[in-house]
Amino acid sequence: MERPRGVTLLAVLSFLTALNAVLAGILLLAGLLDLRAISFLLQIATLVMYLFGMIQGCGSHALGAMALILPIPLNLIFVTSFLSAVLYGAIGLGLLKVKNWARRLVIALCIIELIGAAVGYAVPRFLLLRPGILSMVIDVAALIFLFQPKVKELFEAGAN
Repeated sequence: MERPRGVTLLAVLSFLTALNAVLAGILLLAGLLDLRAISFLLQIATLVMYLFGMIQGCGSHALGAMALILPIPLNLIFVTSFLSAVLYGAIGLGLLKVKNWARRLVIALCIIELIGAAVGYAVPRFLLLRPGILSMVIDVAALIFLFQPKVKELFEAGAN
């Protein structure tokens, strides 16, 4: 059985999320180092990051918000950004190779983001946990897709 297009789409979203995390890390590092000499490139990176941020799903917003909420020193936030990039890159590869661990990780991240969204919209002081509506729709669609019997069967067969 060949890989469904939805799995490929989720992998592409994971790679875009990884790229977005790398750009965020670069922007944070540039802000810490005061790199005004490359400000035009940083503005382009900010725009690209913003555009990717509008279509992200599968827990990407929740991880970023948690990194900001946790007592992580500012100079280490860019490290967490790069670690997020590695995580989402690995998820993308795992999805392309139809590995069940990647499916489970996407499910867990989507659930975390939806719980964070519920808290963010219920408690005004947790404003950072509020993802966009499109991101929540992507999370719900990913969950519905990944729990379909044929998709679940495909990933479980790929685990063997």
